[in-house]
Amino acid sequence: MRQARFARWSVLSRATTLVTVGLLWALLLPRSANAVEPVRAGQESSLIRAVFVDGRLWLLSDAGELSAIEPSGSEREPQHLPEPALDLCVSHGQPQVVTGEEATAWTIRTRAANGTWATTGDVPRHDDRLIAMRCADSGMTTLLSHTRLIEMDGQGRTRSVDLQGTLPPGIVSATYDDEGALYVAINGGEWGGGLQRIDRLTGTVTPIERKGADICSGPLNGACDPVNGITAEPWNPRCLAVAVGLVHMMAHGRIVQVCGNDIRELYAKPYVSAFGAEFFRNAPSKETTPFFGLIASGGSLWAAGTDGLYRIDASGKATMRPLPAFKTIGGGSRSASTIR
Repeated sequence: MRQARFARWSVLSRATTLVTVGLLWALLLPRSANAVEPVRAGQESSLIRAVFVDGRLWLLSDAGELSAIEPSGSEREPQHLPEPALDLCVSHGQPQVVTGEEATAWTIRTRAANGTWATTGDVPRHDDRLIAMRCADSGMTTLLSHTRLIEMDGQGRTRSVDLQGTLPPGIVSATYDDEGALYVAINGGEWGGGLQRIDRLTGTVTPIERKGADICSGPLNGACDPVNGITAEPWNPRCLAVAVGLVHMMAHGRIVQVCGNDIRELYAKPYVSAFGAEFFRNAPSKETTPFFGLIASGGSLWAAGTDGLYRIDASGKATMRPLPAFKTIGGGSRSASTIR
């Protein structure tokens, strides 16, 4: 049985010292991660990935449909690819997709400056299911399936390692990589998700978490905490910051700092939803602000919460600005702001 799950996507891009921020509200239906859904009316509201690059906002739906929007535009421009797109990232300042869910191989395609899509390489399938794609500044593209971690360099050469362990169910909301590992943020809705580390050499899957003594307690509890964003801390690149957020009747979330085995809450803020106000009317609310996107810029963390855009410094102090009004374009809502 399908159950509705809510997620908010943050689209963040740097242009010199400015960062354009777009927030998309998407209703996501749980599925086998990145399996292509049938095209249906209102498909554009079911977005699985969004990036801002080359002066445009690029959107990918769960039917594999890719489109772009100009910052001041009022229409979505469909992109015509030979097969449905399964995931989207940014490579050398251009959008890159992986296509071919039902084919014998996945194909990596990168948009050229003249607007055409060039084939970077093909990755044979092993009866596995694609979960996510990650693009690195080095030109390396990483594909993650439910059984393998596949790396492709700039010359189209591939290396594959079998996963040693199982990823929890849910959608991959974000990825982050370093030389030794791929970090995977899982949003399983009300079933949690958490943060996972995959060793690039061995394929070992390791949950990164710190639970408390009580159920669902602790700064990062994979059984209860959907993770919606990952980035390196600008003041300490050896540490990661992750965004936790869930709205399921009541709301909870926080920004968590991960420095090796040291996992602690960096920022959280009390929050009261309409449901929570009724539920906790005779007691203090236990809700906290959910966060659905996270980047590092200008020496600070920028986090997208349900009630605004937060700037967080190394001490955990935060300032918040309200989100601009959303604008409906092609059936989807967009909110844009510029931050310094």
